[in-house]
Amino acid sequence: MATTSLWHIEGSLNDLIKYVENPDKTVEVKDDPTDLSNLLLYVTRDDKTADKQYVTAINCLKEIALQQMIVTKKQFRKTDGYIAWHGYQSFLPGEVTPEQCHAIGVQFAKEMWGDRFQVIVTTHLDKDHLHNHFCINSVSFIDGKKYDYSRKEMQRLRETSDRICWEHDLSIIKNPSVRTPRAIYEAEKRGEPTKYNLMREAIDFAIEHSVDIKSFHQVMREQGYEVNLNRERKYWTIKRIGDKKATRMFRLGEDYAHNRIQERIDEHDRFENYHNYRSFMAEMQPKYIRPKPVNFRGSFQRTRKITGLKALYFRYCYLLGFLPKKKQHKPLSPELREAWRRIDRYSQNIRLICKQDFKTTDDVKQFIETNTEQIKTLEKERNRIRARMNRTDNPAEKEQYKSQRDDITTVLTAIRKDNKTAKHIIEDSPKIKENITKEERAMQQRFIVQQRNHRRRNYEWENMR
Repeated sequence: MATTSLWHIEGSLNDLIKYVENPDKTVEVKDDPTDLSNLLLYVTRDDKTADKQYVTAINCLKEIALQQMIVTKKQFRKTDGYIAWHGYQSFLPGEVTPEQCHAIGVQFAKEMWGDRFQVIVTTHLDKDHLHNHFCINSVSFIDGKKYDYSRKEMQRLRETSDRICWEHDLSIIKNPSVRTPRAIYEAEKRGEPTKYNLMREAIDFAIEHSVDIKSFHQVMREQGYEVNLNRERKYWTIKRIGDKKATRMFRLGEDYAHNRIQERIDEHDRFENYHNYRSFMAEMQPKYIRPKPVNFRGSFQRTRKITGLKALYFRYCYLLGFLPKKKQHKPLSPELREAWRRIDRYSQNIRLICKQDFKTTDDVKQFIETNTEQIKTLEKERNRIRARMNRTDNPAEKEQYKSQRDDITTVLTAIRKDNKTAKHIIEDSPKIKENITKEERAMQQRFIVQQRNHRRRNYEWENMR
């Protein structure tokens, strides 16, 4: 089983050209190469490649590979930007011999880049797992075009590696994982509700409240998710209602693959699951709430209606379950359940909206412009005070200037914080409107489905009589 990856190397060729033109110059070898010369020295180190026994050059000579790569760059006048690509191909411990590992790496490099690019292939033997390194010149020696590592090329890289491994009777990764975005990864580490965490929680809950796939589908839909459970499909998928792109369930973890979900449903006690299912579906039925009589003082004609940004944020906090404080409820749509992890940010936004009485985003933009001008004025004043403080030798005057400087810094900090919050209001308002629409659509969809089920049950009851 081989894992593959590829990443770009940035840097300047000035140091590399000096290195090539001055043969007496020594270059420090780093384990984290940042330019082309260090990269070549790293991947061809004697202690890693058995005295360069497992080093192969493609479309260049390994003794002068660096010079030839630089000549190619100079020839097509592309000596900036990405200067090279560094990749690896790693195997399980004991899966391949050094000779076989290197032969696979050379075959892989020739098929991937051998028709247009200069490549150095090395096999490192210093770890328990044998692995190949690839140093690819970013500029083609054929047409001078730079290597484009697109999504299509990434897919070709994986498919080529898997096919070559299959030809050599090696195992392959059946379900390659997809790299999670950094922000979501960090949020999941902190235990915050994210898109994927909420999907896992919804699936776990549905499994505990289902007796078969049909009831699993119903419970998932009640939680705001659409699942495609067609047995003829290779993968089952899940997506939030209204989303265009679906996620394959196996990417959420091994316990969320379609065969594992079926096994987990069968492992549970069917009687207990049926009881959980009936209780959950009963909770989801629309309930008639008798209004309580309330006495008001004053007149509705003289009551002011909340509008603008204040109304938008109050409505959003209500749908999130943040308001009212005494009686919270869980939002229906997964989008709002995920948005709960930003409740502190929304709370700061609404405080500033109420404090400054913003009506529209134009008011917010005007507030930011005014604050920006004030910041410039205060910074100039603080610079003048600092200059006076540096010129004086009187301790009393110096302390007075320090106090004035600190006072201005405190004011600047507060203004910059308000500016940052105001920018968040402008950024968040379109997303808030979109989430409110999705939540209201989910509420409407749930009511429609429940009415349809109610009519169906009444029809069946009438036919049975």
